[in-house]
Amino acid sequence: MTRPTRFSSFLGPCLALGMVVLSAWTPRSVLGSSGLGGDPVWEGLHLESFEFSTSPTDRNGPRSAMEWCRTEGRQVGNGFCPTGGAWRLGPGESIAASIRLTVDCGRIRIWTYVAGLDTTGSSIRLGVSDGGCGVQDGIQVPIQSTGGACVDLAIEDLAPTDGDAILVEWFNGGASVMLIDEVFVEGSDCDSAASHACCEVGAAGCIDEVTEACVCELDPFCCETAWDATCVATVSVGGCGDCGVDCLPGLSLDFGETYIPGGVCLAFPDLFEACDGAGPYLTTSGSCAGPDDVALRFGGGFPWSTIETRCLDLDQAGSARLRFQCETQPGVPGPVIEARLADGTLLEIARVPLAFDSGCRPIDVDLTPILGGGPFRLRFASGSSVADATRMDEIRIELDPPHDPCEIGTPGSSEPEIDACVCAIDVFCCEEGWDETCVAIAATICGACESIPSCGLNGPCDQVRPLPGCDDQSCCETTCGIDPYCCVIAWDAPCVSISNLECGSPSPDLDGDGIVGGADLGILLADWGRQGGPADLDRDGVVSGGDLGIMLASWG
Repeated sequence: MTRPTRFSSFLGPCLALGMVVLSAWTPRSVLGSSGLGGDPVWEGLHLESFEFSTSPTDRNGPRSAMEWCRTEGRQVGNGFCPTGGAWRLGPGESIAASIRLTVDCGRIRIWTYVAGLDTTGSSIRLGVSDGGCGVQDGIQVPIQSTGGACVDLAIEDLAPTDGDAILVEWFNGGASVMLIDEVFVEGSDCDSAASHACCEVGAAGCIDEVTEACVCELDPFCCETAWDATCVATVSVGGCGDCGVDCLPGLSLDFGETYIPGGVCLAFPDLFEACDGAGPYLTTSGSCAGPDDVALRFGGGFPWSTIETRCLDLDQAGSARLRFQCETQPGVPGPVIEARLADGTLLEIARVPLAFDSGCRPIDVDLTPILGGGPFRLRFASGSSVADATRMDEIRIELDPPHDPCEIGTPGSSEPEIDACVCAIDVFCCEEGWDETCVAIAATICGACESIPSCGLNGPCDQVRPLPGCDDQSCCETTCGIDPYCCVIAWDAPCVSISNLECGSPSPDLDGDGIVGGADLGILLADWGRQGGPADLDRDGVVSGGDLGIMLASWG
């Protein structure tokens, strides 16, 4: 079981595909931990998108801290790059940030978008901070004029040691405005290969040599490139050990209301196991998100930005559907959804089609065909190297129980509209189980079912009892059509009165206590001379002597 590497350097694939890369800087030392072809494994540490702010935001993430020490220019809407806001530098202006890593990395890379008509004399600098807002030792790469087009610029250097900060600076030396957008901070050789357990995602290899050898014999990728979610799954599936991972029974996530730096995998480790490529990150921009609504945002470049869930165990469900909101740039391919099966096979199950507008649209994917084969993981890939404007939100898996609303079964039913009606009355039906009461609510209140389950059971319709329904099917359904309480909760005195009035042959036991006595006589005398009602026992239209005779004949 082998897979091609999903990690490659940013520059190589871009040049191979003819993309514009302004810097072909030669590293000053051997690149970091290598994947196939000797390329480093880059991990996302930070992203600045220049969105919803008048200045870049200082952030302290779990893996890096970024402080903007110079912010000449201003934030603007971006008319060149398809990523929302950008930072505008006028001629002679510059912007700089100090970056301090909280993890040990071998190299650091900054790549960003730039656009400008005339950027002659402009540059980006990267190196160890002088303690203020300057570079004391580093490299400088010129920013060539782009003719107004939005292009990629990448620069990398050795990561600082001894806790030193590294500083990155953009300077506009040209005669026209220059835009900076999407500052990605990435590291390679972050953490050693032997720093994680074999049941944890991390760098290539794991700390248990026996387990490592077993897994890598089945899948060399795990020792050559990275120990990803598939490698963790192979520990158990391949008979190399037991990770004892508890799979998720479902998935529901809207990413919250508060921006969290550092990427989605760091923000939601209980739901996602692996992130590859640039990001994915969290964002508050786009039509699927907003200042108080965070969404997932894919990064651009190669390899594709991807995220993979923890294992999901949905085998108890009869069917399942994956639903989410998605926004893509018009004309850009949408995300690819894949399932990583228990044996490591990666199966493509859907591709979000091209969009012709930039709105947020609902996507529905049927997962039923992959149920029954054991636990699996869902993998979301950006689907494009220019997917920076692609957002996803409100990701959820909906399980459709195999019963209809008129059958007893698991929580919820196969009809969402009936579920909403029933569970608004009794939330038990959607959280614990769909019992007789849920069916009765569906039948009597929500317009489902041809019959009511409590009708035809539990005793005569002219007697009060703590159970719902009565044994006369027709009279019971007529009564509950007037008062659903009688078939959902209990058959009380009002139910007896309604059934007596509506179903004929009324009982002289007017108070429903099971005995014809003084209380019933009092009710009859109180209604004496009235037209109709429960005390009109002979149904002649008036309470009179005939009704009194019927009651006395049944006395006791």
